[in-house]
Amino acid sequence: MRLIVGLGNPGEEYARTRHNIGRRLVEFIAGEEKVKFSFKKSQKASVASISWNGETLHLACPETYMNLSGEAVAALIKYWKVVPERDLLIVVDDVALPFGKFRLRGDGSPGGHNGLASVEEHLGSREYPRLRIGIGSREGKTAAGPDVLLRDYVLSSFSPAEEKKMTELLGKGIAACCAWAEKPLAKAMNQVNTAVL
Repeated sequence: MRLIVGLGNPGEEYARTRHNIGRRLVEFIAGEEKVKFSFKKSQKASVASISWNGETLHLACPETYMNLSGEAVAALIKYWKVVPERDLLIVVDDVALPFGKFRLRGDGSPGGHNGLASVEEHLGSREYPRLRIGIGSREGKTAAGPDVLLRDYVLSSFSPAEEKKMTELLGKGIAACCAWAEKPLAKAMNQVNTAVL
């Protein structure tokens, strides 16, 4: 049994923002698998279940705000009894990666990401796999120029040109999640981290 958690903010106003790309990927997987999410109050998340390669896989989107993501992740782990360093994958946006670039790691620091910082705080560990999805640097991306606040940038929408590539990006995201679920982590990392959009 494995668990993929897509970090993001709940609510329609955040649905297509850069910060929500992790949640968007998990919702995309559910759509492709034709399953619906149901809200689980005790887990502070919306959850759906699928089967990949004969293994049960739970998909979850925290219904807390990004900086409280760890509350939901901790509740999900406790409920489903998963081992974080082996059976948990956190999917999250990364402003330091170019748009469309994926980076899979088995552990690491939050790197300034409030959602990952909250997960680390509630798990008491940095040892859990995470799939970072590049949302592009804010420099030169908005009318405000390089001085635009990081918060404003991550809560902005993707450009029309980026949205045109979104289905392809999300498809590659599914492949990355499949690699994590079905292969040894080192092999999955090699496959995912060398792919380009």
